[in-house]
Amino acid sequence: MTYDFHCRDAGAPSCGTHIKAESEQELREKLTEHLRKHDVETPNETLLDHLVASAEQR
Repeated sequence: MTYDFHCRDAGAPSCGTHIKAESEQELREKLTEHLRKHDVETPNETLLDHLVASAEQR
């Protein structure tokens, strides 16, 4: 399953980041890295769950 994530769809309309991942684990890792740009150094599981749920799955 492929994940297609847009930051604006998760509540950050001014962020144009688009992340593609081949697995949920890869998406979580990429999101954790990207969240540092939003000043979130260590995201909790609730935030990551929300962001993963907002990603389109194909």
